[in-house]
Amino acid sequence: MKLAIISRAFLNDSISGRETVIYHLWKLAKETYDTTLICGWKHNPKLLPRDAYKLNLSGRNKYLNYLRLYSKTKKLLSKIRPDIILSNTIEAPVSDIPAIVIVHDFNFGSVNKCKIADRVKMKLISYKLKRFNKIIAVSNITRNEILKLGICKKKIVTIHSGINTNIFVPEDKISNGRFKIVYPARILYGKGQHIAVEAIRKLSSEVRKNVTLQIVGYIEESVYFKKIKLMSEGLPIEVITNVKDIVPYYQQADIIIFPTIMNEGFGYTAIEGMSCAKAVIYSDFPVIKEATGGIGVPVPKKDPVALARAIEKLYYNKELTMKLGAMGRKYVEANYNWNISFRKYQEVFDSVCSKYS
Repeated sequence: MKLAIISRAFLNDSISGRETVIYHLWKLAKETYDTTLICGWKHNPKLLPRDAYKLNLSGRNKYLNYLRLYSKTKKLLSKIRPDIILSNTIEAPVSDIPAIVIVHDFNFGSVNKCKIADRVKMKLISYKLKRFNKIIAVSNITRNEILKLGICKKKIVTIHSGINTNIFVPEDKISNGRFKIVYPARILYGKGQHIAVEAIRKLSSEVRKNVTLQIVGYIEESVYFKKIKLMSEGLPIEVITNVKDIVPYYQQADIIIFPTIMNEGFGYTAIEGMSCAKAVIYSDFPVIKEATGGIGVPVPKKDPVALARAIEKLYYNKELTMKLGAMGRKYVEANYNWNISFRKYQEVFDSVCSKYS
């Protein structure tokens, strides 16, 4: 079977949960299918796989980028003629070739809301989604949001993403006498790094003098990054950007925090932390509770005081911290195996293709 995978962005040119998912699906698909990757780039096309069709989406106007992705991909598909399409973006052209789309969320990396613009946007999304043969939601919460758009429930399948538990593994921490708090995520307003900084400020003086917060991630918003650097002055905070390997930062943490303020599609920061056997404090969003199985310490979103109290709770209770870490690792191993996830994708491929054979 000839499979075409379409992605607006791809590791390592862009780094987020969405790119992580499509990367692993592409790797697994290559082992079974005649797979073609069509993906966009913003920074450096050399960071993409050599055999991929690489589309220049580095322009500042995102709507022109959407049109460019659609038109270029349409031409490529007429040349490749795959048996089926798997896309993680709704801009993918849908014609006579069976097409499946993966939906993570509807926040588009932002927490800013404009009611009129959002209504128009959601109508366009609904129109596009209805044209796909199958929709894969990465969580039940996302599935429910898709249903609100009037999409037939028979068209939607929930498949939780996997995680590489052979890479995100527990390691003994090299102790320097300080309690290390790590927040690994893209640096943008929606991820709430400013909430993390304020939480450190709200810690008791006794705790604050013994902790270090590491904010680690890819810079998505440069103005916001500068704000975080300024806010962190005089506090025990390190801001570490654009690292090649984020795993050691998880492994050398005492705890992981995830004070996101936007509706996540899945919550990879929490799951990767759990896979490394770390206790995780996360914003109390239903989708993150679904992903974590309720393991960890939920706190109200946009509440640095609550986050500070949760940090202090784990700081003073090592037994609870270790217990949550062990429970998290066990839960991830049982629920987020990429091979199992991919078999579910294959079932969807077979189901869609059988209707066209």
